[in-house]
Amino acid sequence: MELLEFIKKIDWLESSHPHGSACIRINSQKTIYFDPAHLSEENLKKKADIILLSHSHEDHFSIKTLEKLVKPTTIIMCPYDCEEVLLHDHFDFNSYLVKSGETIKLNSVQIDTLPAYSTSAHPDSAGWVGYVIEFDGFRIYHSGDSGVIPEMNTLNNIDIAFLTVREPYMMSPEEVIQAVEIIKPKILIPIHWIEEEKSSIEYIIENTPKSTKVIIPERK
Repeated sequence: MELLEFIKKIDWLESSHPHGSACIRINSQKTIYFDPAHLSEENLKKKADIILLSHSHEDHFSIKTLEKLVKPTTIIMCPYDCEEVLLHDHFDFNSYLVKSGETIKLNSVQIDTLPAYSTSAHPDSAGWVGYVIEFDGFRIYHSGDSGVIPEMNTLNNIDIAFLTVREPYMMSPEEVIQAVEIIKPKILIPIHWIEEEKSSIEYIIENTPKSTKVIIPERK
């Protein structure tokens, strides 16, 4: 499958949360969600095979959303603060604690974790994570709420990078460009921004290195 064909299997899902959405859904042999929270009823219809949670902030983590996405075989992977809530409220969820630096193989999907932190509101000590998944022959990075961090230097052969945009909590548009120069993804998809931050996206489009294609999908 060509990369641009695979992109058609990816949705950036709208959130009702005022801080915007970091939720990505991959619709392929497995249905994979990153950080689903406060989704519309329409976007809750497709049940998840795998849910990857980066941290417990409410614009990334919603029990009500998870309740509607899970089926008996759904696997939820999450850092400690999310797992603590899930185990307390839902013993029937198949939730698994992950820490940065791990590699997990779930049948046809390989999942690697790395830290996600920034200088504001997302401390390294919290143990929150970003994810790299290998799926359908592609390597996909979701940064979670991270700034530009040294651990990005370990990333290689990334086909698609989902980078969260908002200063000072995640990345400024200048930091997104810096991250792209480190990671060198084939495709960049900036997420988590809201319409009032459109000028940041215009800056990113104008300044991303030519070797990386910027795609701005419509939120569904």
